[in-house]
Amino acid sequence: MQAKDFLEHCRQVAHWVNWDETVDAFMAGDPEAEVRGIATTWLATNARLRVAAEKELNFVIAHEGAFYPTYARTDPGKRHHAEKRQLIEKLGLTLMRCHDTWDRIPEVGIPDAWAAWLGFPTEPRPVESFYKVCLVEGRTVEQVAREVLEKVRPLGQDRIEMMGDPDKVVHRMAVGTGAITRLDKMAELEPDLIMATDDGIQTTASGLWSWDLDIPVLVVGHATAELPGMQAMVGYIREHFPGVPVEYLPGEFPRRTLA
Repeated sequence: MQAKDFLEHCRQVAHWVNWDETVDAFMAGDPEAEVRGIATTWLATNARLRVAAEKELNFVIAHEGAFYPTYARTDPGKRHHAEKRQLIEKLGLTLMRCHDTWDRIPEVGIPDAWAAWLGFPTEPRPVESFYKVCLVEGRTVEQVAREVLEKVRPLGQDRIEMMGDPDKVVHRMAVGTGAITRLDKMAELEPDLIMATDDGIQTTASGLWSWDLDIPVLVVGHATAELPGMQAMVGYIREHFPGVPVEYLPGEFPRRTLA
């Protein structure tokens, strides 16, 4: 197997991706490299890259980017990008981003894997949708939040934020991931509770929206909602590329809180 074979596989199955504009592409290294092993991870930090090399997993598939244009326009950003490219070359790795494919792929992708991790019954998700509906029948907002908190602790998150009335009894929770938890779009699913992410909302505007419309919102980290999907990618790769070693590398949680 060459690294480019995985990208070609994505092109074959992900009909929802605009392949002329997608971010799903190689970020560094040789796409024609012979794959000795594959590492899946959420964020390709330097630490994760070193671990991949130590484990002889020379093809790293990350969900998020490694070279953000925002920082490339500054001297510290340019230095960061240059040093990261040098590290990847030194370690002999090939690095690919798999984002748009994995944001919608059924069952094992980001939305479905996240909902499965939460453990509530769910409604079917159209492949065009980024959102999933979980059925939380008869619980209060706070009860749902506490159940979710116990689910996310193993992912590295130690808190859940709540907007709205914690005592409200709810039945349908719209669940989103990543930076696309658009409250107005999620409200079209007719939920009485929404699960958003910190990168997907603006505190002031979202708080106003939540309280005025009486639709409580729970907030988890961007990473939290996407880690289960990158874990699930391991099984998918084993099924479609049998015989190739593949391992999920847990990533550093971007933020910690002190109580």
